[in-house]
Amino acid sequence: MAKRKTWIGRIYTGRDPETGKQRFEWVGRFDTKRERDAAVAKRRGELSAGPDLPTCDEYVATYMREYRVRNPKSATTQGQRLRRFADDFAGRSLDLSRAEVKAWAAATGRWSRRPRVPNGDLAALCSLYNYAIDEDDLPLPRNPARKLATSTKGRADMSPPTPAEFDKLLDGCAALGDYGATIRAMFEFAAFTLMRPGELYELEWTDIDFKRMRIAKARRVYRGEVAEPKTGPKVIALTPPARDALLNLDRSTQHVFPAKRGGRMSASGFSGYWGKVQAAAGLDFEFYLASKHYGVWFMWTQLGMSDRAIAAQAGWSLRTVTKMLATYGHGDIGALDEVDAAFAEHRPKLRALKGGKAG
Repeated sequence: MAKRKTWIGRIYTGRDPETGKQRFEWVGRFDTKRERDAAVAKRRGELSAGPDLPTCDEYVATYMREYRVRNPKSATTQGQRLRRFADDFAGRSLDLSRAEVKAWAAATGRWSRRPRVPNGDLAALCSLYNYAIDEDDLPLPRNPARKLATSTKGRADMSPPTPAEFDKLLDGCAALGDYGATIRAMFEFAAFTLMRPGELYELEWTDIDFKRMRIAKARRVYRGEVAEPKTGPKVIALTPPARDALLNLDRSTQHVFPAKRGGRMSASGFSGYWGKVQAAAGLDFEFYLASKHYGVWFMWTQLGMSDRAIAAQAGWSLRTVTKMLATYGHGDIGALDEVDAAFAEHRPKLRALKGGKAG
């Protein structure tokens, strides 16, 4: 029987001061070269770590305790993004080299050519190292994870549906049969209130004050659980078109927009409904992106609402509303049509040119 090949791991630790011979520390015997290399790298990091430096997994836990206090609403997402780093470098000193972090970020999975480490994970790692350096927990002059997360334009260049496309999406709800009236009302309601899908799933008739034209935005569905809205509990306006969208809905149900079988809507269930609407309309607009972009565009360019008013309705801070409107407002949509219409109504007389007449 052939002897199975194994890989020996050991680390050079210097020369014996008396004999001058090289000294090595035994790490172990491993079945694969990858296991050997990982164990050697981990042990080398442990030997080089300073006595007061935390390990990567320890510091992720420390960082997340502080992060939950400062940013409780995004703490779950941030923790998930740092989990891979904490697992891959468990037991390693936090003072990783720039080269090692870059190699980790660029590594690919065995069966995929896509980057193994998502962009969001790298952004979270950069934030962690910035925090460690700012708090003097890590004596490094520069962040080893700096600029590894690629910057993207996000959705800034994505235009909202035109009025014609918006109507197509509304008409596409007919593909759902009788239930299409609920999704049509939900889409129109979302556009003219700027509410998020998770908030709409949990919206109840008792949250709507038709006399005062107000909506108590108090809950949302997040990861299958009921939680506070991302903006916190707020009272927003029930706009006339949003109110009109509800006129033909059944008010005997608990939720304003129930699922097809009458229970509370879920993200997975709604995704299936909206996919049929997109196919019927022949358009590829994600629900929240389409409703929010169209609603902000309409309020900003067609109604002339102020930044402050849109910020209050959408739940954005006034400090960032200008940037938000630049991203989601798309004031240039339809602007050239407005120029054409303005000049069609007022045709100024052209001055005669020197030496000839105006054309």
